[in-house]
Amino acid sequence: MARYFFEIEKGGLHKDETGTECRDLDEVRAIAVRTLTGIAGEESVAHERHTIAIVVRDATGASVLDATLTLTTAWSNRAEA
Repeated sequence: MARYFFEIEKGGLHKDETGTECRDLDEVRAIAVRTLTGIAGEESVAHERHTIAIVVRDATGASVLDATLTLTTAWSNRAEA
């Protein structure tokens, strides 16, 4: 298994110093997507528009996957309180 580093960008870059061992690139993609949706689920309540990105690098530092999630919420016909 190879080690991959998941760097998260959400208002600042959060570097992954330890990495995660993955069986293959399909597992890399699955982890990236789960991470994005998990962050969005936790933090999007406070934002109307929220963009989170992950760059996955291999042990040599080469980028192997870029994933971005943008979540937008907008009220429809909401009466202001």
